[in-house]
Amino acid sequence: WNEWDHSLFGCFDDCGECLLACCCPCVTYGLNARDAGICCDGCCGAFWGCMLFSFCAPCAMCVWCCGIRPNVRTKYKIAPNCCADCCTVWWCGCCALIQERQQLKTAPKPQNCHRKCSPSGYQPYCE
Repeated sequence: WNEWDHSLFGCFDDCGECLLACCCPCVTYGLNARDAGICCDGCCGAFWGCMLFSFCAPCAMCVWCCGIRPNVRTKYKIAPNCCADCCTVWWCGCCALIQERQQLKTAPKPQNCHRKCSPSGYQPYCE
């Protein structure tokens, strides 16, 4: 299994992403959802992120913990750890958002398989 490319507390490795996640976590959430292959564009993810965080923060934490973070782990072959993900998201949410963002931006993309956006959502295809 691989490890995260950036530590949980490596928030300041990218000050721009750190600032964005601290001031507008819904935007970072949306970008992560898009890049993890959960929705087609960042606006969709940001909208749902804002809705969830605004109306039911515990629900948002569960969706995030069970949705985006495991997808990032799977995409980059990082060992699954549901308990650690739940604790990380609950107590260090901003740091977790930034760690995911950094992983999605800087890690080499998995080869051969991609997802193509279509009106009905993501459609997998391989070269």
